[in-house]
Amino acid sequence: MIKGDFKHCKDLAQFNKEIRILQETPDGNSHGAGYCNHHDEIIKLAPECESYRELGVMQGATSACAAVAGILDQQLIDIEDYQWTPYKHLWDNFEGLKYVYHKKSSLTPQMVNLPKVDLMLVDSMHNYGHVREELKIHAQTVNKYIIFHDTSKPTDQVYRAVTDFCMTNSAWQVIRRDENSVGFATIKRI
Repeated sequence: MIKGDFKHCKDLAQFNKEIRILQETPDGNSHGAGYCNHHDEIIKLAPECESYRELGVMQGATSACAAVAGILDQQLIDIEDYQWTPYKHLWDNFEGLKYVYHKKSSLTPQMVNLPKVDLMLVDSMHNYGHVREELKIHAQTVNKYIIFHDTSKPTDQVYRAVTDFCMTNSAWQVIRRDENSVGFATIKRI
């Protein structure tokens, strides 16, 4: 992920807009078109969702997207927070947003005790084993949808973990796979 300096942003809506522009503007310094297609998926699913969990926060782009889309009950999980902390005030000042930032591994066993959420985004470690373990811990606490970023590039390890999970857990099915840019996939509890 390309990281930017957004200290000038006055609110979370401006941050959300500018971080997406940075990620997708085809100027040779970005990931290019389609990198943030998972943001559009969050926006599409937001009317059905009241709560959100994010595994892998980085600067907070997708959490900001979810908040601006109206999902105001959020759980943010990352082993570090130094890339997000300069912008924390934008979350603190966003009207109606209630969030908890868990500075720890998404694989911490106590994560199974987190409150249930309607939508979860997985964008942490992009390897098969890590995603498989995250699903063992977190899927049981997700009511509706899980979105996975980076399912096509640099490898398809994340997508393989998703499809293997769905093959052995009949309560979940893949409802969307987007292979543009780095790709994303969405699964739904059925």
